[in-house]
Amino acid sequence: MSNTKDPKPADQSGARILKAPAPRQKLRSRRDSSAEPTYAPRRTQAERSETTRKLLLEAAAKLIRKDGFGGLRTIEVAKLAGVSRGALLHHFPSKHALVVELMAYVNEMTFAQSTRRARLARSSGDLIGDIMDDAKDYFFGDHFFIGLALAMSDESTRRLRHETSQFTRQIRFSIEAAWLDTLIASGLPKQSASDILALTLSVVRGFAVRTLIENDPEQFTRLMGAWRMIVGQHIAALKSKRSGKQK
Repeated sequence: MSNTKDPKPADQSGARILKAPAPRQKLRSRRDSSAEPTYAPRRTQAERSETTRKLLLEAAAKLIRKDGFGGLRTIEVAKLAGVSRGALLHHFPSKHALVVELMAYVNEMTFAQSTRRARLARSSGDLIGDIMDDAKDYFFGDHFFIGLALAMSDESTRRLRHETSQFTRQIRFSIEAAWLDTLIASGLPKQSASDILALTLSVVRGFAVRTLIENDPEQFTRLMGAWRMIVGQHIAALKSKRSGKQK
């Protein structure tokens, strides 16, 4: 009696032959299926270590600004940075080492930003405004208040203040020298340029310190606008007088 089903394939010996399964079809993406998948490169150990270091420094800066130097606790730094205390101690074995490195870090960033601004300002049409913007970013930011917190700390931090104040002064003087060169390049006499720079920085710094007792952004904006106008008129008079002498 015949079987209605298809017979199983067999070789000459009568054993059944197993067919290889058809290759599985890859699911096509709704997007362009021809695009090769991309993967983010794995970070090296050095890169991961640098990321952890920056997280710790930024956390320390926020806490010093919030609680002052005396209120800084390394366990809180590690918690805010989202790392273990062991990781913190690996990078900074003491609170002293952490703060010294923090001051070096913020000064390096400030120097890079401010000197770049001073170079670009040579082609700017608002040089005094550029100086004021740069000064505001520094004196109203965490960096200045970290140094202020250290300066106001007790006698137990004398060695720390001495270590950090040295390179802070060097960085600030270098930044001021860059802005002075830009003012002189604009056509101002050296002494006048030095006076204008010193006065402008002092005005912005004074308002920054005032925020400790009264924070009035509208007043600051209004008075800085007045200062910009006064200095602009002074600079125009100086240049006019200088050009008159040269004729």
